[in-house]
Amino acid sequence: MTRPLRILHVIPAVAPRYGGPSTAIWPLTGALRDLAGLDVEIATTDANGPAGVLRDCDLPTGACRVHLFHRDSGETWKHSKDLARWLNVHAGAYDLIQSHGHWNHAALAASRAARRAHVPHVMRPCGMLSDYSWRKSRLKKQLYWWLLERSVVNHAAAFHVTSEQERGEVLRLGVSAPVEVIPLGIGDEARETPREPGWLRAQCPRAGNRPLVLFLSRIHPKKGIIDFLLPAVKQLKAPAFLAIVGGEDDQSPGYVRRVEQEIARLELTDRVALLGPVAPERRWAAFDGADLFVLPSHSENFGFVVAEAMARATPVVVTRGVQFAEHVTAAGAGDVVAADSHRLANSLDRWLVDANGRTAAGAAGREYIRRNFTWQSTALRLADLYRRICDDQAQPARARDDRPGDPVTPPPFIGLSERLQPGSIRAQPD
Repeated sequence: MTRPLRILHVIPAVAPRYGGPSTAIWPLTGALRDLAGLDVEIATTDANGPAGVLRDCDLPTGACRVHLFHRDSGETWKHSKDLARWLNVHAGAYDLIQSHGHWNHAALAASRAARRAHVPHVMRPCGMLSDYSWRKSRLKKQLYWWLLERSVVNHAAAFHVTSEQERGEVLRLGVSAPVEVIPLGIGDEARETPREPGWLRAQCPRAGNRPLVLFLSRIHPKKGIIDFLLPAVKQLKAPAFLAIVGGEDDQSPGYVRRVEQEIARLELTDRVALLGPVAPERRWAAFDGADLFVLPSHSENFGFVVAEAMARATPVVVTRGVQFAEHVTAAGAGDVVAADSHRLANSLDRWLVDANGRTAAGAAGREYIRRNFTWQSTALRLADLYRRICDDQAQPARARDDRPGDPVTPPPFIGLSERLQPGSIRAQPD
């Protein structure tokens, strides 16, 4: 009997406070193990905020085996010499290594260890090659690209992306490796958890009987709260109350205070409530009580929370920077608008006065998620990608020289220097 493939997922952090990839890693690896029959492990750091430490007892029950290493320094880069040393020793025990994100030490260490062990390395960008991401700390990233990241990208055996938009962000780098679109799944709990439609309104006593608009995500500048959402609420003609649910992002300290100040400046204290973070299992009740869900992000990889809102039959309004927007349109689950407060306000106004339309959009979104976004589908497609890569790696005719530091092929980055000069990476026009 052929043994199952041994797969190692390397991610810089898994603490819930980081959201996104750190949250999705658990159902993703669990599905690969339970639904695709792979032998899956995780290597990560104990990062849990600027000074916090994640412990083994903090990890989810029933998760894949986790190798947890101390984060030495850097809330952004999350450097861990222990993780790098362990990877150098143990990388050869796996058939394939997948890393999550760019611009972090874990992905760099995974790439180098995989090359030394002649093990294929798959990268998941997690939205970190978007225009918005390139503009953030632009000069540092360009320097990091030429010194380190270009080699990491060039040596990748494949890229796992979750949307066509993200696929384009990878392809524009000139990569020669396959770039496969495999969306993440939505767990059964999103559809099967009993509904609690009254919970959110109970948290917002000032809302009265007004329709509730829900924002649920990390409180981070890229989410568009100050730029788009609060100005849109100020412009609303329809009565409504905005509930903002989420914790402060550790990489944007003080941003919650800025949001509070903006609420006061716009005189919205009677129309907006900052509820702080909620326990993961409580987010279903938040969706249940919302008349509309809104995510006005500058940039959003996949948009897991949008899919969750749709799974709970909540109509959604998102900006074009949310990569899940294409599915909102395909499902008829709400509205996709330009990143502009006036257009956002107009969309919210239309939905707030159309209760029947909201009900229909919510039902359409729920059915679309049920049909198209299961973890089984994600796991089977990703496992198929792994097998194809491993089979290709085993072919003698395709044998490659993977000595550390040497490009596998002539670098496919002709012309990239011109495209990545300071000031050259800009958001695409609407």
